[in-house]
Amino acid sequence: MSDGHDNMTAYGYNDVFDEPAMGWARYAHTMRIWVYNSGFFYLRPTIPAIELLDRVADRLSHPPPAWDQAVFNEELFFPSHPGYIGLHASKRTMDRYLFMNSKALFKEVRKDANLKKLNPVTVHVNYHPDKLRRMKAVVEFYINGKQDALDPFPDGSD
Repeated sequence: MSDGHDNMTAYGYNDVFDEPAMGWARYAHTMRIWVYNSGFFYLRPTIPAIELLDRVADRLSHPPPAWDQAVFNEELFFPSHPGYIGLHASKRTMDRYLFMNSKALFKEVRKDANLKKLNPVTVHVNYHPDKLRRMKAVVEFYINGKQDALDPFPDGSD
């Protein structure tokens, strides 16, 4: 699941770095994507997926302490370079409206009449500290049909 909150941040975009001192070569193009959320993902039982999890587990079980989501994304995305052999795991970003994060839900979906009609597979309350209250409201909205259940919350955190 992506931590991205719109199509660009979830699925990737061309980001251009501008360095005027370089003259005609001033523009350097990069590809950007917001990280995958390690709280919800699907892995097929392939050798590259096993290698990914082995690397993540190894790094998390040894000092220095590390954040599981950062380690997961580093191992998944960093390419091979001197002193490091990258993985060959394929990646696919899940539909951000079907596998929704709470930023997309509270900033976008709940305010759009058409998007409110969607029935996501899961909603991950990952952008907000008041998780239990928001999770209960998500259940009220999607499971019990209470159309105003999401209204009391701010877009972000207080």
